[in-house]
Amino acid sequence: MRIKSKKTKKQELFESIGFLIILVFVFIAVYLIFNRVGSNDEQVVKREIAQQDDGEEIKKPEPYICLDCKRRSIDGVHVKAGKENLFPVAVMIENHVDSRPQSGLAKANLVFEAEAEGGITRFMAVFADGEKIKEIGPVRSARAYYVDWAREFSPLYVHCGGSPEALVKIIKDKILDFNEFYKGSYFWRDKKRYAPHNVYTSSELLDKYLGSKDLSEGKFESWGFKDDLPLERRPASSTIEIEFRTKDFFVEWVYDKDMNDYVRYMAGKQHVDKDGEEIRAKNIAISYIKSQAYDNYGRLDMDNIGSGQAVICLDGKCEEGIWEKKTATSRMKFFDKEKEEIKFNAGTTWIEVVKPSYKVVY
Repeated sequence: MRIKSKKTKKQELFESIGFLIILVFVFIAVYLIFNRVGSNDEQVVKREIAQQDDGEEIKKPEPYICLDCKRRSIDGVHVKAGKENLFPVAVMIENHVDSRPQSGLAKANLVFEAEAEGGITRFMAVFADGEKIKEIGPVRSARAYYVDWAREFSPLYVHCGGSPEALVKIIKDKILDFNEFYKGSYFWRDKKRYAPHNVYTSSELLDKYLGSKDLSEGKFESWGFKDDLPLERRPASSTIEIEFRTKDFFVEWVYDKDMNDYVRYMAGKQHVDKDGEEIRAKNIAISYIKSQAYDNYGRLDMDNIGSGQAVICLDGKCEEGIWEKKTATSRMKFFDKEKEEIKFNAGTTWIEVVKPSYKVVY
């Protein structure tokens, strides 16, 4: 008969440890099985947030819910908390034929386009998302009505000179002025272009100045924003045509159903930045505003305080409404025919300012 040997205390200890290890693995497996469903979305959101650079928009905010994200004040894009209200910078960028292609315009969060003089349009591009932009320009001169639009954001107002009226208004209204004439070290002249179409700056230089003044948070009223229209409810195509004074400045916005935004064309060609980046917008707001020349240079006096007719385009559709800007410091807002304030899609908005006599087709 075979006699079983007694287990040593050491063997018993090893067996106990082994049993505990098996129990731990079983517990983990059961936990993962029962918690797998419903947790994947949360993990995706966390991963997307972790992969963001400072101020970068979340690429796929829907259908995921980001509990610690907020809509950015300037354009409604969902960003990490703390990045939703960065200090804005408003830059005057010219649109003379010799100034094209521009730099940095495609990265703006909000753009005003209106005529300066001679039928030549000019842009005021507002940046408030912290994106690093190597080159912005060509930077051009200020006009009084642009100063009023800039005041909506209490921004750093970046320009190169200006009309007498604009320069007086900047001083009188205590604008945070950033004139190349007096801040030359924050600008450079591109030797490959001739003056006055060769003045540039960058987000690095502008951020350097803002940092020296301890300016980090914006102080302006945000618009209302909404989610995009679902794909199945969007129109297949649509276009918006704006005929400024001459063909060199005719604008066309072509709707992209899949992206639910508009691609910009100018003078019959797609409008792209110097680096080839397409200029696109989620929303187009057309404001009919009276203007008239008041001096021998053709400078304009514009009735930009008050209200007037407007056309608001988003989700591939346009509707008539009104624009309203009660004071020089208040935001320009847009309302439908029932006087309900328009909620825009999250992303870049272009405000196109045209004379009532100009042809707009949509």
